Amino acid sequence: MDSRIIKRQMTAAYQYSHTRLALNYCSFFDSLSETTGLEKDFEECTAEFVKLLSAYRSGDSIEDSLEKLRERITHQVEILTSYTDCFQIYEYVLNRIERRFTSLPECQYNDETFAQLLINYIKGGKDSSLMNSRIQQVISQLPVRFTKQKFFSMVMEGLSVYIGSPKENLEDMMYILRTESMAQLPQGMKESHPKLYEILDELCHADYRNLDKDRYDHLMARFQWAGASLVEESSLYLLLQDLVNDLYVLLLARDRALADEKEEALLTSIIGDITQRFEKADFSPADQLMDQLTALEGRQEAYYERYLKTELPEASSELLQDPEYVSAVKIDRLLSGSPFADLEAKTEEGEEELTDRAYMEGVANAYFKELEEVFGKNSRPVVRSIMAKVLSDLPICFNSLDEIQDYIRGSLESCADSAEKETSMELLEELMEDENNLA
Repeated sequence: MDSRIIKRQMTAAYQYSHTRLALNYCSFFDSLSETTGLEKDFEECTAEFVKLLSAYRSGDSIEDSLEKLRERITHQVEILTSYTDCFQIYEYVLNRIERRFTSLPECQYNDETFAQLLINYIKGGKDSSLMNSRIQQVISQLPVRFTKQKFFSMVMEGLSVYIGSPKENLEDMMYILRTESMAQLPQGMKESHPKLYEILDELCHADYRNLDKDRYDHLMARFQWAGASLVEESSLYLLLQDLVNDLYVLLLARDRALADEKEEALLTSIIGDITQRFEKADFSPADQLMDQLTALEGRQEAYYERYLKTELPEASSELLQDPEYVSAVKIDRLLSGSPFADLEAKTEEGEEELTDRAYMEGVANAYFKELEEVFGKNSRPVVRSIMAKVLSDLPICFNSLDEIQDYIRGSLESCADSAEKETSMELLEELMEDENNLA
């Protein structure tokens, strides 16, 4: 491979990641200085990163350890994402019983009028993609009132769109359905986040049909605490993974990159200062550090634009034997915008296996067995929430607007729980109003 291409890519990536690391390291430090009660796993990941950054600055070999830390953070984020998916299921349930305990405005529409309002909203999409998105959003909020077998047939019909497409596409969709329906949960959820697990278990075993107001308020307060905790910790893990990725880029690029000595000294000083503060647990204000950061304004953007101008050739058997090319591909993935991207360079693509009906039905039936177990452990309101979530994830399975209208009307008319129906209408009204405000 042309060494000039490698040097340009390595230089641009190194300059960009070094600058971004310094800036994000400061942001990360500031965030932690204002945060208390962090989980043990996060504290260990942070300490490991600081240790590896110091080792890198000393010239030590850290690639294997950095890989392991990156994998550990990725697993922790998978756990947090699974918690978020689970709590969304119970949010649906809690929202739909709120009107039992709180005085809220009544909906001004009857079923027929509201169904037509939703159809007009769907038809207002400027293209088929937007219309499909609106259909999925509407389905996610409508009351669910059909048998388990009817639900399974709708899922099967939705998955039929993958017949003739690569099996990988169907597998990606099944991963989404499994994780969002609580059919597939990562290991270590209880051990890594015992308080979140305790709240989730409490929501799972609540008797939603017979809740009184005190119990509802208790569950809602616990749910809200969990939501805020998940947002905060997920943001911190995302920042930490960005730091790990940028350190990985520096490790891969430093031997081939060109750098300005003055700028290197500034960045090294900033990163070294923060590392010392971490090691001493010194979170006092650092005015001098902030003054140094102002000298970096605009550089990150300029380096990234320069990096985007470099383009690697397509993978081939020969190139995949070249260590420099493999490193360059890793750098591309580290800077792809997806913090948890797989870094392994793929071999040359052969002929893709396509999904046929027998394969699709086999995959779907295996998923239905998993859902049977989930449904057996949960109350009817929770099962309905899972059904609504799954249907909102699936590709559109309606053949005409009339079919959609019949589905909407049937969903509204079959719901005898006035509190649930009015909440669904209220949420859908908010959805339509928000879109109108953005238009």
